[in-house]
Amino acid sequence: MLRRLRAPIVMLIGIYAVAVLGLVLIPGVDSDGKPYHIDFFHAFYFISYTATSIGFGEIPHPFTYQQRLWVLLCIYLAVTGWAYAIGSIFGLMRDESLRKAIAYARFRRKVRRITEPFYLICGYGQTAKLLCKVLDDLDIRFVIIEQRQERVNDIALADFHYDTPCFAGDASNPEILQIAGILHPQCIGIVGITGNEDANLAIAISAYVMRPKLLSICRSRNQSVADNMASFGTNKVINLFETVGRKFARRLQQPAVAQLYDVLTDFPGNPITYEQSPPLGHWVIVGFGRFGGAVYKSLLAAGCSVSVIDPEPQPHIPAQDFTLALGVDAQALLKANIQNAVGLLVSHDNDANNLSALATARELNPHIFTVARQNLAHNHILFTAFKPNITSIRAQIIAHECLSAMENPLLADAIALIQHQSESWANALLPRIHQLSHGKVPEIWRIQLNAQNTTAVHAMLAQPVPPLQIRHYTHDALNHGDELRCLALLHRHAGQDTLLPELDTQLHFGDELLFIGDHHARIAHNAVQESISLLDYIRTGQEQPQSWIFRRLAQRQKDRRDAAIEQQID
Repeated sequence: MLRRLRAPIVMLIGIYAVAVLGLVLIPGVDSDGKPYHIDFFHAFYFISYTATSIGFGEIPHPFTYQQRLWVLLCIYLAVTGWAYAIGSIFGLMRDESLRKAIAYARFRRKVRRITEPFYLICGYGQTAKLLCKVLDDLDIRFVIIEQRQERVNDIALADFHYDTPCFAGDASNPEILQIAGILHPQCIGIVGITGNEDANLAIAISAYVMRPKLLSICRSRNQSVADNMASFGTNKVINLFETVGRKFARRLQQPAVAQLYDVLTDFPGNPITYEQSPPLGHWVIVGFGRFGGAVYKSLLAAGCSVSVIDPEPQPHIPAQDFTLALGVDAQALLKANIQNAVGLLVSHDNDANNLSALATARELNPHIFTVARQNLAHNHILFTAFKPNITSIRAQIIAHECLSAMENPLLADAIALIQHQSESWANALLPRIHQLSHGKVPEIWRIQLNAQNTTAVHAMLAQPVPPLQIRHYTHDALNHGDELRCLALLHRHAGQDTLLPELDTQLHFGDELLFIGDHHARIAHNAVQESISLLDYIRTGQEQPQSWIFRRLAQRQKDRRDAAIEQQID
């Protein structure tokens, strides 16, 4: 920067030097009519406020004609010099490399100063926008790396609660990841959801090499890349199309379990919605890409017959079940037997084609069950107006999968167990969740009874009587022991997981609990984990003295009571 400003600086110094020297050499006349010379200090003082257009006007004596002529020349020279210098500075500030260097230094400084746990998110597309919004609502901090500068500019307008560090750079570059805080002690996970498959793979590899134990979540559209990521220990690989197929199969075969899964993986605070289960029978798929292919397998596995319409030949589909067309006209849909179909899936990668196929199909079969793929988030108004029975939004699916892995690692284990439960078990649990959170998606949190939890050390090791039970966590320590709106979803003890544990289950050191409930219950549990007196309150129902003196007095009274009881026994 200084090298590029060398010329204007030298020019200014030269102008000032010549101006000061001339003013010193040119004689003036004092009030007595005697000649005098201004010294260097006062000449520099005069030129400084004159050349900068301050015009202070403090001069010892009126200038002579020669002095005024010289000052006039100096003024124009100084104005020219300053104009040149200021123009150079503005030109330098517009320089892309300098702006990037400043942004780089600022980003590095912000990341270094983070003192709270944060996630490193690579990519800021539609999925990341949804994910960051939810994390921000949950008061979880994050750092963003995005390749495109215009998307980085959008982050500044996103109105997050925290000042989010963000940088326009290539997330597949390990040096960028290091600057973004992958080695920062407060970094608790990295999420690779860029639109570039190779970049996501590079992020997964970098995370494994630089911090093998760090939670890493990466998106993949290709099964071979997904397998590659999983092979070296990426904690969560999200294959969009595999996820879509799995979710659709679950809706076909276990609608209540699928509904419970959707509630637990939805964004906290969203209204709980109950979607209609897809019917079994004949289906028509319009647009047979990887999305349609995933649903096609699920429908066949559920015993449905399926007709496919696609503009590209699909040799592995039986000829009698395939129509070579775009699928937006009535002729192609009728050939696929749309009038007798129970369901329609439109899964083109173009929203206009999907909406056109939906409209035509409803004209031919008004009662058909419709599933639509929405590709772009800003088209939600059109899809809301069409009201398909199920709208599958790619960004939301991936964001839900990321959140379920990020928010709580125990949740993924709980969901894996839930998928093996019966429909009646899920149907019994859904109303309880609905009641807990007043019809909104509940918050989910974990309590670890380990060495990092000082209240657990107190309750399990220092003062284990009375034994701590799960029911104690249903009492509100912040509100006179009232019942909290929360539910223990999972209890992990000695590596064994139990869904919906009994309230009288005794807790042990090293146990983990997964709770669902409203926001107040979460706050109350956080307070209990930070205060021994609050934990003792929910455990005994008695308020414990806060100061050392009152604790000593209480202990003395207790000792006296115990001694009196022993004497009576003797």
